[in-house]
Amino acid sequence: MKSIFARAGAGVMCAALLASCGGSDNGSLLLVVTVNGLLKTGLVLVNGNQTVTVSPSGGSSVSATFPNLVAQDDHFDVKVQTNPLATTCVPDETTSIGSANYYNVSLGRIVVNCTTASYNLGGTVSGLTQDVLVLANGSSLVTVLPGATTFTFPAQVYDGLNYGVTVLTQPEGLTCTVANGTGTMPSGEVTNLQVSCVPKT
Repeated sequence: MKSIFARAGAGVMCAALLASCGGSDNGSLLLVVTVNGLLKTGLVLVNGNQTVTVSPSGGSSVSATFPNLVAQDDHFDVKVQTNPLATTCVPDETTSIGSANYYNVSLGRIVVNCTTASYNLGGTVSGLTQDVLVLANGSSLVTVLPGATTFTFPAQVYDGLNYGVTVLTQPEGLTCTVANGTGTMPSGEVTNLQVSCVPKT
């Protein structure tokens, strides 16, 4: 009988000791990060000696989970080890540093915000003598007035993204065509698009 009580007492003491140092929760928490604005591959995040590579999902945000579980009350400090090309990602220091618990590490509340450089897209126009011309790059539109010799889209294009410029609305009595209208945005503006308008035959 004594041995039963002794074992029970030892078990309670052991549990208390584990709880006091966080041992009961060792390796029980996922470390989940929400990354906003990521458009390009190449982002690597680090916490201590653990890293995770994050790829864009096509949406406004993506979640990434570190491979190892962390313990309750463990210190975490999520940093950017490698940024994607032409992109700057910055951890939100109000969420990326602290002592781990379920609510601040496992629900995606650690936030990293990314910004990719973007540049102007435009070129020259010739022969636009009447009416107006409307060009499109995806959902971005630019209206070119008669007599104009240059144009620039109001929406810049992110570094590394594809562009494709087409004529959305032809001017009355003219036919306009686009040269150099497709490509991949370099680390700098594109100004070599050429729009030529001629009278309809």
